[in-house]
Amino acid sequence: MDTIIIGQGYNLEENTSVGKELIELFQSNRYSSFICLVAFASFGGVSALTEKISEAKAKGVDIKIILGVDQKGTSKEALEEVLSWGVDSKIYHTKDFNIFHPKVYLFENEDIFTLIVGSNNLTVPGLVHNVECSLMIKDIKSNPVLSEFYNYWGGILNGTEINLYTVTQQLIDDLYEDNIITLESERIERYDKGEDEVQEPEREKKRIFQKAGVQQLPKGFSTKRKRRQVKVRVGNDDQIAGNHAEVSHDIAEQVLIAEIGGGPRWKQVNFPVSIFQDFFGAQRGNNEYVIELMNIAKDGTLGDVEKRQAVTVKSNNFRFEIKCAETCGKYPGNHNRPIGLFVKLDSSEFLYQVLMPDYPVYEKIKNYLMLEAKPKRADELRRVIVDVEAIHALYPELII
Repeated sequence: MDTIIIGQGYNLEENTSVGKELIELFQSNRYSSFICLVAFASFGGVSALTEKISEAKAKGVDIKIILGVDQKGTSKEALEEVLSWGVDSKIYHTKDFNIFHPKVYLFENEDIFTLIVGSNNLTVPGLVHNVECSLMIKDIKSNPVLSEFYNYWGGILNGTEINLYTVTQQLIDDLYEDNIITLESERIERYDKGEDEVQEPEREKKRIFQKAGVQQLPKGFSTKRKRRQVKVRVGNDDQIAGNHAEVSHDIAEQVLIAEIGGGPRWKQVNFPVSIFQDFFGAQRGNNEYVIELMNIAKDGTLGDVEKRQAVTVKSNNFRFEIKCAETCGKYPGNHNRPIGLFVKLDSSEFLYQVLMPDYPVYEKIKNYLMLEAKPKRADELRRVIVDVEAIHALYPELII
């Protein structure tokens, strides 16, 4: 028998994690069944196993997934990804105050088993990043630990437990409508980022804590990105009310939040070369590169396509021009700089909105930018590229 402690997220140089062990166990091709009995699941954690689950399923591996949905720790998108696996998947949920909270991963074949029991939920932080500890037991199937596991969890594992519910799209929709599960963006804010549902006002902190680093994703542990859709109205205020057409665009995973500098021609938005190249796809010195921009107006309507040429000059100034109702007005000043939101549709297609100080969401986005952006100089404009889920959480009116 091998009994191994899987430490995670503390001694980073050890490069150990339950996520790494799961990938290696799937890749070993030694097992004919896999059971996952876990409290919380995120889209990232689930999708990181999608490829391995698909490969195992094609080889005839029997797969059983039982998840909890308490405390909104499992997202709607996570359950939909599990549903896409096409395996035996269920949730366990009751009306009692106690919650479903195990974290068990079990691989078996005719002769041996590997059992991982510990603190690791089916989320990216739980499987890789968080400071966690689990016990992994590898032994022949006569080990009484295995029989004791099946004896205790028998009703859940054999499907006779009355509080088990098969995962279907209808069940997922019902759980979401009943506010039992939430969207991935809200789950991330609460659990992965440790934010409370009700934010406390800013106050001076009693203690300042240091950073310790985060465990890197192991080889083969690759999460999927869900492409979200943004719905916008095509039209203008001159049209008859209610006559706006609504169109949908798939959007990629990145959004640029950027302060916009002043001057008489502040519609020429400047960027560092890293953002100019990596986010917008332009190249230093190539003024022939063109992107397509579409403005989302304050009322949610989508403007016409603006084809904008990349501009670079010898002073290391990298910019694109934008033109909307906001940039045609007066610059509000350096203490209340406008904030541009640039939503990537494709490599050279973007939606954008310019937030002015009087916009309801301005202060929330500004405060987020102040926390997340790390300018090198005090006078440097703040800019940060974030996951689309962050904007969805901050500004759900923009991405719906």
